[in-house]
Amino acid sequence: MRTKIIKTSFLLIGLILISGCATQNFEKKIETSDVDLLREESLMRYNTNRLEVMDVSEKDVIAKALLACHQNKFIKGMGLLEEKMHQNKTNPFYWNALGTCYSLKRDFPKAIFFYELGMEALPLFQEQRKMLAEATIANNLGLIHLNFKRYNQAYDSFKKAHELLPSFFTPDFNMAQLYIEFNENDKALELLKKLEAKNPDDIDLLYSLSLIYFRKSDFDKSFNTISKIKADYLNRPDIVGLYAYNLMKKDRLTEAKTIIEKRLYADEYNQRNKILLEEINQKIKVLSKTTKQN
Repeated sequence: MRTKIIKTSFLLIGLILISGCATQNFEKKIETSDVDLLREESLMRYNTNRLEVMDVSEKDVIAKALLACHQNKFIKGMGLLEEKMHQNKTNPFYWNALGTCYSLKRDFPKAIFFYELGMEALPLFQEQRKMLAEATIANNLGLIHLNFKRYNQAYDSFKKAHELLPSFFTPDFNMAQLYIEFNENDKALELLKKLEAKNPDDIDLLYSLSLIYFRKSDFDKSFNTISKIKADYLNRPDIVGLYAYNLMKKDRLTEAKTIIEKRLYADEYNQRNKILLEEINQKIKVLSKTTKQN
């Protein structure tokens, strides 16, 4: 089992926006802010309705452009930004927004180009907000490194973002996902437990913690943790497999079989869940034979 719940940051003047740029080909959206640790930093899990009701000032062109790009309206978003290029040449948040739009479009060379322009604009920016801008761009560059499997550079970027702005949760979350990727479960756990204290109901946080406990063979903790996830989100393609594994470890085979059979999966998780279903069916057959013999 693997986890790649990686966050892209879009920090702005008056509005902090973050979106995901992971490898999943499905969207992991959270409809209510009470189960979202990164609600002030993250757009990646917002559904369309939640995006539309966000308070975005008519004058905040950068925020409006990012919302458009997040909704795959790239021509609209980039058009809004291009109209304001002359006024924003020294604004790193402006270049970050352009970089993020191209990153969402998966045009990573152009994304890097604009993120680097954002870094070049930093010396001309206000001192207090310069640190915020630099941390934001560092995190986003880390995600591009991650996309190209440049793991050391990705880690360095996330670490830099954290050091610049320790109150910025997203780089810590991203570093934890890197640790999980390389089975450094204790290091990931240390980071995630600190974030858990901020919002113990966050969906992706609970999933990551449950996965770590499962890998450490602490199946009671794994099951108890994933069971805290609200029922609506247990259907999510990444979560449902781990939930089914936990049910199977509890010998709740019929429940595990039912939830696997009823779900539609993204391609990334199809094979894993098919293999899991075969294992569950095999256990049910063995249990059935044993029962008949007795």
